[in-house]
Amino acid sequence: MKNKLILLVLLLTSLNGLTQEPTEKEFVILTFEMDRNKDSHGTFVYYWIAELEKYEKVDEYKEPKISSLFLHEFYGSEQLESCCLGKVSYPYTMTTETEFNFPDNYSDYLTDLRALVKKNRKKIQVIKKEWQEGYREEVRVYATAIRGKLCECEFGGNTYLTTGDQINFPKGEYEVLDDFLTKDKNILLFKDFSAFDFSNTDYRTGK
Repeated sequence: MKNKLILLVLLLTSLNGLTQEPTEKEFVILTFEMDRNKDSHGTFVYYWIAELEKYEKVDEYKEPKISSLFLHEFYGSEQLESCCLGKVSYPYTMTTETEFNFPDNYSDYLTDLRALVKKNRKKIQVIKKEWQEGYREEVRVYATAIRGKLCECEFGGNTYLTTGDQINFPKGEYEVLDDFLTKDKNILLFKDFSAFDFSNTDYRTGK
């Protein structure tokens, strides 16, 4: 049976002005977990989205479109609302006007979604790096195929990401696609992420 994450009725719709209704689509959530042996405590966790699209006249997939996904609540509610309205969003910017008027169950929603992603992920790559003086880093890349909706918008800041990049916030019900990552999608499964800059938040788990 396909796994589903059911959103409580009041979630997100209680945010004032939230009128854009995203289209449901299929995509892959990429999880990057990074551990370093000396200069960090805990595992850094980053989430991205990979979208796969075929060429019009050729039965092959294009290079995956990859953009940031925010599954941790570090931003103001006005930035979420702006993105869901299709406006430019500044999730890393905090000012005296920053608000945290999220629905009461919003944090639980994100927690449940992270758990769903982790439970149904597939490891697709391990990247190991070593430097002088014994410094080592390991990055594990996982893929979770999902059907659901996203608030998509343009990033307006210059921290972590580049101005104009697409960013994404989850919205609504999510369903795991068990048979999505097939051999014809090898362009994603065998993509080399060793040079990919995946640092889009400062979240880490404790050891």
